[in-house]
Amino acid sequence: MKIAFVNGPYEHLGVGYISAVLKEKGYETRLFCDPRLFDDNIVSLKPLARFFDLKARLISELKAYRPDLIGFSVMTDDYQWACTLAKMIKQEMDVPVIFGGNHPTAVPDRVIRNDSVDIVCVGEGEYPMLELVQSMAKGAADTSIKNLWFKKDGRVIANEVRPLIEDLDALPFPDKDLYYKVSPHFRKAYSIAASRGCFFSCSFCWHSYYSRLYKGKGMPVRTRSVASVLDELSRAKERSWLSDLGFVDDCFGHDPAWLKLFSQQYRQAIGKRFMCIMDPRHVSPEVVGYLKDACCGEIMLGIQSLEPEVKDKVMNRKVSMEQMAQAIRLIKGSKITIAVDNIFGLPGQDVDEFMRSLLFYVPVRPDRILFYTLKYYPLIDVTLFARQNGYLSDEKFEAIMEGRDAGGLCVDSFLDKRGDPPNVFRGVRNFLAVFDCLPGKAIRFIIEKKKYRSFLGFLNPAILFIVRTLFATDSDSVYMKATACSRYFYFTKCLFIFKLRKACR
Repeated sequence: MKIAFVNGPYEHLGVGYISAVLKEKGYETRLFCDPRLFDDNIVSLKPLARFFDLKARLISELKAYRPDLIGFSVMTDDYQWACTLAKMIKQEMDVPVIFGGNHPTAVPDRVIRNDSVDIVCVGEGEYPMLELVQSMAKGAADTSIKNLWFKKDGRVIANEVRPLIEDLDALPFPDKDLYYKVSPHFRKAYSIAASRGCFFSCSFCWHSYYSRLYKGKGMPVRTRSVASVLDELSRAKERSWLSDLGFVDDCFGHDPAWLKLFSQQYRQAIGKRFMCIMDPRHVSPEVVGYLKDACCGEIMLGIQSLEPEVKDKVMNRKVSMEQMAQAIRLIKGSKITIAVDNIFGLPGQDVDEFMRSLLFYVPVRPDRILFYTLKYYPLIDVTLFARQNGYLSDEKFEAIMEGRDAGGLCVDSFLDKRGDPPNVFRGVRNFLAVFDCLPGKAIRFIIEKKKYRSFLGFLNPAILFIVRTLFATDSDSVYMKATACSRYFYFTKCLFIFKLRKACR
């Protein structure tokens, strides 16, 4: 049995785990990458995307490989891309296609109706995929496998969701070779998860949906042993893979006892600077001390909103202003770089109130302040809230459910109560793009005088975002720059070779 994974330009840790489970049982796996040059979630230039399109090359390689099963891991942002590519594959090959990931998990009833999709995986995919491949190797797919939806004789078979994987140490380490053999840009950073899940159900996050899906089916957060994490990193270190290291856990450091043991052993065994993501509620002097001892170089802190009413009622994020301020002060005091992220464009949010809330950052001054536009995803709590309260039209809601509007931002929802014109939104975006570069006095003046409404209004916000990223030194920006340069250089070369060979035939 040969299993092909079709992937966009970014690594999916879940695919690495699934591949490792399959390889452990003797099955062959291989990754096929569409780099999506000029057609990803950051840069979208359709004329250039058409010229640099490498889908024909991918399908040619896929046909030569002759897989028995083709899998896609699909985020909502990538759903339409995945549907297009799956359709192209089906026109050339008669091979079953399975879709998994966040989007199919949320709306399996919609995804399974796609003519190019034969099977849908809901939730964790390691063991469902293994059972599927094992049954196919025996002659026919078992259509009773939990977590999987099938088409059979014109009907849909929707199997129940199994409990969450409790013992993460029982899983093999993710198959990094799967990605690293395909393109050098995947090697620019080593991502690792010491845990799965989250204690909270913030409305803007997928966990608000997963908490409902897996209610009564296991602990929301499961953590690997320190020994397992260090064993994986030691093996990666031996292969010189730790050029840049990041923990992608949603709540790294939530268990002080685990972190104490980790800090005692990590410095001696690995000793590599790393980045992690934390919630302000888990930051304490004790925890920050352990992180400092363990060579933590940067912490991404989820602030998300500074407006009490929006934070509590819309985002379901029960974090006090004092908790946020104290967390920032503790991290800064330890000399660990701190980056904070914020979300704007929430349903019913008032632009002036949002801007006034940002004065919070003037005295505390994190090293990097990032702002993201809210993305509406299928059936997460904020999407349901916006739908129920009239912020999303029927057309907009349908587009979100079908992955045609991953951004999900209705500009009108971010205008203040007087109903400002859309050009105000441009000024706001420009101001936020350079917010953390400005001195405190300038920030106060711009906010108090509402100069953000026309801030550099002649510029496209994307230009300021790109310029700011080019000069930023936080881990996300460095990773973005390194992987983008490597990806574009490598796959442009691949495109040239592919077209040259095609012309010489």
